[in-house]
Amino acid sequence: MSSTGTGDWRFGPVSEADFEPLLALRIEVMREHLERVFRYSPERARRVFRATFEEPGMRLILLDGERVGCVGFRRSDSEIKIDSFYLDRRLHNTGLGTRILKTLLDEADATGLPVGLEVLKGSKADRFYTRHGFVKLSEDEIEGHYERPARGQPIHALLPRGQGHQFVVYGDACSGVAGALHERTFAGVNAAVRRLAPAPEFILFLGDEIAGYTADADTLRKQWRHWLDHEMAWLDRRTIPLWHTTSNHATYDAMSEAVFREVHDHLPCNGPPGQEGLSYWVRRGDLLLVFVHTLWTGLGGEGHVETDWLRAVLHQHGDARHKLVAGHHPIHSVNGFAGAYQRDVGPEHATEFWDVLVEGGVLAYLCGHILAFDVQAHRGVLQICTAGAGTAHRMPEGVEYLHAVQAALDTQGLRYQVFDAEGRVRERLSWPLPVPPVEQWQALGETHVDKDEVVAFRFAGHAAAAGTSTAQTFLSASRPGVRAPLWIGLSGPTQRLTVILEPEPGRSPHYWLGPAITAGAPFDIQLLVHPGMGPGGLLYRLAANAPWSSLSAASAWGAERLDWPDRWSVGHGQDGPGDRAFLGSNLAVSTTTLEG
Repeated sequence: MSSTGTGDWRFGPVSEADFEPLLALRIEVMREHLERVFRYSPERARRVFRATFEEPGMRLILLDGERVGCVGFRRSDSEIKIDSFYLDRRLHNTGLGTRILKTLLDEADATGLPVGLEVLKGSKADRFYTRHGFVKLSEDEIEGHYERPARGQPIHALLPRGQGHQFVVYGDACSGVAGALHERTFAGVNAAVRRLAPAPEFILFLGDEIAGYTADADTLRKQWRHWLDHEMAWLDRRTIPLWHTTSNHATYDAMSEAVFREVHDHLPCNGPPGQEGLSYWVRRGDLLLVFVHTLWTGLGGEGHVETDWLRAVLHQHGDARHKLVAGHHPIHSVNGFAGAYQRDVGPEHATEFWDVLVEGGVLAYLCGHILAFDVQAHRGVLQICTAGAGTAHRMPEGVEYLHAVQAALDTQGLRYQVFDAEGRVRERLSWPLPVPPVEQWQALGETHVDKDEVVAFRFAGHAAAAGTSTAQTFLSASRPGVRAPLWIGLSGPTQRLTVILEPEPGRSPHYWLGPAITAGAPFDIQLLVHPGMGPGGLLYRLAANAPWSSLSAASAWGAERLDWPDRWSVGHGQDGPGDRAFLGSNLAVSTTTLEG
C-alpha cells in the first residue's frame, strides 16, 4: 500500500469480514475526539458502528487493492447523507481524503440533491468540509450539522469575444456568524457561483461581507475569519483573486477600518493618504480596477468619498482600455430608496464624482448597499448595483432576489448576466447598445414591437412657447376601455420629458422624468426603452451620438412589465385630439428595434 495516498484507489462493497477491522480503525482515529465530548466507550463504539455498517450505502475504500477505510453514502428522496468517513491514519494529510470526497460530491451533484453530514464539535474536519462548500446549519453540545447545497447544471459563463476578461461581481452577505440565517443564504448564492463554467478570472465583492456593527475588535476579527476561512474556503484565492470594497457593515469607524486593513493586508496600499488599504487600484493588463472608500472617517464617514485621488489614478492609467470603479454606496438612487449619506453618496461629492468618471472614460461604477440588482446609465457611464449575495431582506420584497453577476469585457464592450441562487439567469445586458443610425429608423406604423424587445423612439419638432405647462403628448398607447399603459410627452412649466407606465389597470402609474426642453426652440430627442434594464431601462439622449442617460424614477420595475400595444396616438392622448395635445409644431416620430 502506498503511504502517500498516490496509488490507485476505488470503492468496494463491505462484507461481515470487514466489520472488526473497520471498527478498530474507527476507534483508532476517533477515540480521542469522542472522549473529548464524553461520547466514548467500547460498547457504545461497537453499537453505533454496527448500526451504520449495516445501513445501505456503506462502502469500503481500497488503495492498491488493500482495505484502508470506509465511508457511508446514503441517498434518500430529499438528500445525500455522508457518514462514517474513516481513513487509515497513515493516509491523513496525503490528499487521498480530498480525492475521495470530491468523487462523492461529483456523484451527489449528478443527483441534484444537497449533501448533509455531522462533524464533532471542535474537530479539524470542520475546515476540511467548509473548504468543499459545506455550511454549518446548527450545532449542539456534541456536533455540528452541515449541508452542501444541491448543485444544478453548469452555468455557462459569458466569455470575451477575443482578448478580454471575465469575472464575477457580488456583495452584501452580512454573514460571518456561524449558524446565522445569512450564512445559509450566502451559501446558496456561492453554490451558484461555483457552477460557473469556466470559473471567473477574479471576483469583486462590493462590501458588507460580514454582519459587523460591533464595538469589539475581536468580535469583528472573528466574523472576518469565519467569512474568509469557512464561508469562502471553497475559493482558491491564489488562483482566483478576491478584491473587496469597504462598506457600512465592515468599516464604520476607525477601529473597523483598522481591522479591515489587518484582515486584508494583501490588498494594495496605493490609496490616498490616510486611506491606504481602504481605497486602492489594481491593474490587470488593459483593465484598471479602482476601489473607493465611500465612508472614510477622515472625511466625515458614511456617504463621503474623495475625488482628487480618483481623478489622478484615472489620468495615470489613461492608456487602460477598460476602466471600472467600485465602491459600496450608489451615486444615483436605486429603486426609489433615496437618502443622502445613509443610502447614497452625499450631494457635495456625487456630482463631481460622476464628472470624474465621465471625464476619465470609465465604463461602469459598481456598487451595492441597496439590496437589489439595478443598472442605470448616466452620461454614458453605467451604475451597476448588486447587493444580493445573502442578506435575506430585499428592497423591495417580492421584486428583488438573491443573486450574483458574471460579466465579460472585450473590445466590443461589456456583457453581463445576473443569476439567482438556483442558477437561473434573470437579467442580462450588452453595452454599449447597438443603435442603428437614425436614417435607418422607420415610421411608427411600420414597426411591430414584441414584449421584451428593445425599442428606440425619435421625437423631433418645435417646442411650445414659454408659459405652456399642461401635459403634452408625443406618443400614447391606445387600449380601449383602460387607461393608456404607456404615455410619452412633456409636462409642467419647464416642458420636462416624461414617461408614464401604467401596465396594471387600477394601480397607480409610475413616472420617469428627463430633461426640460427649451421653450419655443427645436428639439430632437431619442428615447430608448430597454425591458432588460429594469427601472433604469428608460434612457434618453438629445443628439444622435450623445451618451445615453437613464430617466429618474422612484420605481423598482420598468418596461419589463409592459405589453406593447398595437395602436398608438401621436400628438395627443388616446381619447382624441383634445386629450393632452402637443402644443408645439412639426412633431415627427420614428422608431427602431435593436438587440439587447
